[in-house]
Amino acid sequence: MKRYKYQATVTLAPRPAGNDTALPGPACRMVVRASHRETHANQLFSALVSSSDTPAYAAAATASQVVVTLVVLGDTAADYLAPGEEFDLLRGRNVGHGVITRRIFV
Repeated sequence: MKRYKYQATVTLAPRPAGNDTALPGPACRMVVRASHRETHANQLFSALVSSSDTPAYAAAATASQVVVTLVVLGDTAADYLAPGEEFDLLRGRNVGHGVITRRIFV
């Protein structure tokens, strides 16, 4: 299985009551849901999401943006994720909506 690394900007979804953070830690496992740019088919990918940002939550339910690094597993991930492509972050619920800003080659 291939591994791809991306940087992305994520707009966090409003937090459920009683939950202090949308990202449970500086690094966590999540699911990335992305659409194919030609067929528009959805695909789910396992990902390690890490962030050094601490989102500053405003009062009420306004969303914050964070810059994250995604390490995505999947042989077809490059067909779904590229700079400018949108995706959803899931962890039992919709955590946020993001846009890939660049691919990181290691």
